[in-house]
Amino acid sequence: MQDRDYQINAENAVLSEYDKGMRRVLISMATGTGKTVVMSRLWEKLKSRLPGQLIVLAHREELIDQNRAKMQAVNPSLKVDKEMAEHRADPSIADVIMASVATLGRKGTKRVEAYNWERVDKIFTDEAHHSTADSYRNVYNYAGILLPQSHKLLLGLTATPNRGDGSGLSEVYQKIAFVYSLRQAIEEGWLVDVRGYKVKTDTDISAVKTSSGDFQQEALEEAVNTPRRNLQTVMAWEGCDCRARQTVAFCVGIKHAKDLADMFEQRGHTAAAIWGGDPDRAEKLRLHREGKIRVLCNCSVLTEGYDDWRISCILLARPTKSPVLFAQMVGRGTRLQDGTGNLKDGLASKVDCVVLDVVDNAGKNSLVTLPTLMGLGAGLGLMGRSLVSVVQQIEDLQEKHPSVDFSKLDSVDNIKALIESVNMFDVRFPEEVEENSDLMWFRAAGGGYKINIPKANPNHKNGFVRIQQNLLDKWEIVGRIADENFHGTRGSFEEAIKVSDEQIRQRAGKMSVSKVNRTASWNDKPASKEQMALIKKLFPWKTVPEKLTKGQASRIIGEKLAGKGKK
Repeated sequence: MQDRDYQINAENAVLSEYDKGMRRVLISMATGTGKTVVMSRLWEKLKSRLPGQLIVLAHREELIDQNRAKMQAVNPSLKVDKEMAEHRADPSIADVIMASVATLGRKGTKRVEAYNWERVDKIFTDEAHHSTADSYRNVYNYAGILLPQSHKLLLGLTATPNRGDGSGLSEVYQKIAFVYSLRQAIEEGWLVDVRGYKVKTDTDISAVKTSSGDFQQEALEEAVNTPRRNLQTVMAWEGCDCRARQTVAFCVGIKHAKDLADMFEQRGHTAAAIWGGDPDRAEKLRLHREGKIRVLCNCSVLTEGYDDWRISCILLARPTKSPVLFAQMVGRGTRLQDGTGNLKDGLASKVDCVVLDVVDNAGKNSLVTLPTLMGLGAGLGLMGRSLVSVVQQIEDLQEKHPSVDFSKLDSVDNIKALIESVNMFDVRFPEEVEENSDLMWFRAAGGGYKINIPKANPNHKNGFVRIQQNLLDKWEIVGRIADENFHGTRGSFEEAIKVSDEQIRQRAGKMSVSKVNRTASWNDKPASKEQMALIKKLFPWKTVPEKLTKGQASRIIGEKLAGKGKK
């Protein structure tokens, strides 16, 4: 089993942060990119620093068994035990213990008395977005791993690089050591591409209340589990030519899963419902893997710990506000075909995954949808296009048209119309930018904010700075100016944008800064005759205001010329 480069980078990042004094770190890797491999390799790499016992916490048996099997395969000489329900580990001799957090973290449990907690010097938490729950904290406290003077390591592993459900992970973790995003994995050929369709229904979920950061399940199921919506869902699946694709549908509740499976059956497709307490669960999973069941309609059972590369269609019939849950659901379909290596090697028959995103009338509720996985607007319809290619297209267009708010885009087919609808003679920037910066920041397609810096030296590349909120609610600053890269972290947007502005002023030449300064003195002077003549030539079909400023004229000309050919 050979590590991939990004997995080695993740392992080394954890070691590096530990050596710098960080004792509670996160790594974020997209579903299907091998978090379990990294976890298993780290045992050997940490041994010289932390020779004691390792506990790996997870909240589902499937995850526990997968982690145990991988740890044993990578480290065949280790004794790897399981602590869950009727399974009891032997802490006196085990090197690694795969533990259920519900079993070991239950308040008042006697099981913890069998452990020598001084010997436990590493805890890895799978699906780390759950880390703030009391059951996890109980285990952390037994080990003393949260104490300021502790030399022990707490490593959290998660599949989402962005903040989740307001879970306050910064209370537990100090730093994000490594991120390998869904987009990176797709672009580098380690996950298949995602093609998306928005399935718009007339179902109203605006009155469904929220509980613990997501819709209340019973009320949501009552709203969406209707014959009309189920029929719309099945017909959309048929219309997107998914009949030959092994499909997993995510449903709200057991009845919803059963009713949706019945609708598929009524229309001549093999389908079955599956849920946590289903006595025939294992048999249905086997039949689905063998292709004898085409559509598996599941309720809360396949979001984590189920890996079948044959799945190439994800049907999201369950609306959610949770980016973590959404990423997990989509991740069930992005895995590479077993035994074919990197997608760029050209050996795989599976090259993409179709995601059908059923979108209801949510009113003021903020839905997570497929485009939001990469920072695009929630209402954007991809029309079957690749999610990554759409992000790349919009990023390119943002460089040419920084004053266009692409978050308002409702369909990839309407990109040109959106650009043309913007009044280029009334250029505005996001309100939060205008309140905190004099520079020309815009909302970035992939999330956060970005500013492009013109090169001062012809031998350099054009620069940029980007700020974006991360999983620990911190604002990451990443930039390149004068061919030098820099990175930083601040606690608020206001801090991040002011620090970034200062970096731009220090690193970029005065001329470059003046070109991205909304309030530069030359900006307010009347446009020159040459500028006005060029604008009228570039836009012969538009009426040009006679009182344009130099700043307005410069932006209009720059955007138009950039659109003719990217340098």
